[in-house]
Amino acid sequence: MKTKQSIFIDKDLSPEIKNFLEGSFIKSGMFISTSVSQADISISRHNPQLGKYSLVIRESKIEFYDTAGNVFYTLDVTDEMTDIELAIIKTISIINGRKPFDLYASKARYVNKLSKFLQGLVVTLEVEDERTNMSHSQRVALYSVEFSRYLGLDEDEQHKIKELCMLHDIGRIGLEQLMLFSPTRISEFESWDLEHTITGSIFLSSLDELWFAVPVVRSHHENWNGSGYPDGLKENEIPFYARLVGIIDWFDIATHTASSEFDGIMSVEDAIISIDKNSGKLFDPVLGPKFVLFMKQYLQTNTFL
Repeated sequence: MKTKQSIFIDKDLSPEIKNFLEGSFIKSGMFISTSVSQADISISRHNPQLGKYSLVIRESKIEFYDTAGNVFYTLDVTDEMTDIELAIIKTISIINGRKPFDLYASKARYVNKLSKFLQGLVVTLEVEDERTNMSHSQRVALYSVEFSRYLGLDEDEQHKIKELCMLHDIGRIGLEQLMLFSPTRISEFESWDLEHTITGSIFLSSLDELWFAVPVVRSHHENWNGSGYPDGLKENEIPFYARLVGIIDWFDIATHTASSEFDGIMSVEDAIISIDKNSGKLFDPVLGPKFVLFMKQYLQTNTFL
């Protein structure tokens, strides 16, 4: 009698999805089989395997089939990785006779603990403002949540954006320590700073539980006209959340950090004018002007952080 169930992942799936599936199932106590005939569950983009539980990942939906080839349930795809994860949890629950929410709640608690630990690490290494006792990531998170509420996004999205903001500079961990011991640390500071998006995205890519944050970590310094880094993405190639976080990240850096780009620290008024002026160039042409209006309203009743 098998003590662990096995899964076969078809080669027709992309390497990204294949790696994600392997990591998720292994952490769920299963092992990967190289033979579909020896596996308990088959996952592919094509037809189900008779005699096996099958998960078929199509363009717009995920289908789960029982061993007789009958569709047991379907799941509409909106966010592929998130929906695949939900399908995995539901599949394992059905096969093992467990309640799906038991597994989902357990996974959610683990992801939350991991994320909170990394967020705390980021804040610990960032410089706090003496007046507000807030770090850069904390300020970006606060403004982003308020801006998200202004845009009419629901509470789940507001919570997600807050988490993304707290993790967006995770790649700076380690780079700043390296700079302290570099013989050319002053001249290299700004060029090394560009690397934090790559470092952070590589680091989070190794944690499948936090893959959802990789697009923002990697792309929050991309510009609408393609002049940003690290990949030179432009317009809607830049993920939506990265465009949103990128505006607020730029605003906070400009108003708190002396840089050759800004010729010193910018005033709040000048930073707002710059975002308005550069919307459609550096910033999203829709989000930029909305952020300008939001900040003007926000500062009428709230203190600048």
